[in-house]
Amino acid sequence: MKKFTFSLEKLLDYRWQMELEAKRNYAACQQEINEQEKQMEQLVEEKQSLLEIREETVSRMQVQQWYLLGLEQQMMETQNRLLASQQKLQQALNVYIAAQKERKVLEKLKDKQLAEYQFLLNQEEQKMLDEMGGRKQAQAMFG
Repeated sequence: MKKFTFSLEKLLDYRWQMELEAKRNYAACQQEINEQEKQMEQLVEEKQSLLEIREETVSRMQVQQWYLLGLEQQMMETQNRLLASQQKLQQALNVYIAAQKERKVLEKLKDKQLAEYQFLLNQEEQKMLDEMGGRKQAQAMFG
């Protein structure tokens, strides 16, 4: 009997590649979120430290207020980017899960076909052994 070959092996390889690509994309999205969260923490810390400083003159107070407004604007923009990135992360996770499912379907099919192949191979071997046993028995009887 010839060696087992899975007829959809190239498709399975392709699905492995798609899953890997989806996994990399998911990791990149997660990294992007981590960086944005870090940036947000830095902005919050900067705002807190600025609020602790008490300015003596009106002009310095105005400069401090303008700077605070700029920080709050950056915080809002960072928060909006973070929300968009979280949606992007969820989409990337959905793509990754779908790619895993598609690959696993083919893996199961391959395993099933391999089990059938091994079953047929065992049957063929048993048939050959039975024939050899029958010949030896016939030779012993008629030999």
